[in-house]
Amino acid sequence: MDDISIEDIESFQVLKDASETAIYGARGANGVVLITTKHGKPSKITISAKAETSYNTRTITPEFIDGPTYASLINEARITRNEEPVYQPDELYILKNGLDPDLLPNVDWMDEILKKGAMTYKASLNITGGSTNTRYFVSASYVEEEGMYKTDKEIEKQYNTNANARRWNYRMNADIDITKSTLLNVGISGMLKKVNDTGRGSSLVWNSLMGQTPVSIPKVYSNGYFPASEYNENYRDNPWIASTQTGYRQNWTNQIQTNVTLNQKLDFITEGLKFIGRFGYDTNNSNYINKLKAPERWKAERFRDSEGNLVFKRLNEEQKDDTKCRR
Repeated sequence: MDDISIEDIESFQVLKDASETAIYGARGANGVVLITTKHGKPSKITISAKAETSYNTRTITPEFIDGPTYASLINEARITRNEEPVYQPDELYILKNGLDPDLLPNVDWMDEILKKGAMTYKASLNITGGSTNTRYFVSASYVEEEGMYKTDKEIEKQYNTNANARRWNYRMNADIDITKSTLLNVGISGMLKKVNDTGRGSSLVWNSLMGQTPVSIPKVYSNGYFPASEYNENYRDNPWIASTQTGYRQNWTNQIQTNVTLNQKLDFITEGLKFIGRFGYDTNNSNYINKLKAPERWKAERFRDSEGNLVFKRLNEEQKDDTKCRR
């Protein structure tokens, strides 16, 4: 039901009574929703178009404390347990004033990774009309939901790493009176959907957002190196790397539904008797395109050399995976 264009719906009916759902067998145990799509009526050709846009915002997103507050609370927790504090007074001063964002960062990961909101675009075109013997309804629609992640502008020129979705719908319903007692209904509808996501997937992005502290690692070192997660765990990666530097995934879904109904009145046998024959044929196929990579990652030691330069250790080289497709 999620893949039906709302502009195509004439009416819907909810069946909950056991006698009404009996013909659907076990699949109707929890109730049945019947959706009737629009059909044409005898009239001149009518063309209607609709376009709309909306701005969607995040409603429930955790808010985290900043780096200096986090460091102070860590110290307090250790002191109350008779343990040495993690951060010395001079380090707290540096952290509070942002004097060394490489070794003592203060990163608001939510602000760095997530947008405040994203746009949704919808457009539809309907054509309806017909004569006494033939009626038709034709529609096409498009929906695009933009993603909530921020992107690397340089990579964005090459491919999209954001999590977004696009859907194209089309439908044709034709009612043909073959004779005064014979009605033929022909319906063809289809949907093509493309879902895009980051290379490692949104689950890893959110796990990383929840798992990183504001003082653990910087988003990017000042020399352009990508920091590795200090936890060295796959499910708690550097959030910026997880959302923008791991390639992309595309999932395509294509559905075509056809149905033909023949309604033959048999009043010549018994008044009100009729024969209804239905034939339906559906096709569903999907494929995916994965282009994945892992950037070169570095770890900075918690000290500088005699000239004040950072001391780096490379943890992994850049890695790339081949494109994978399946139908």
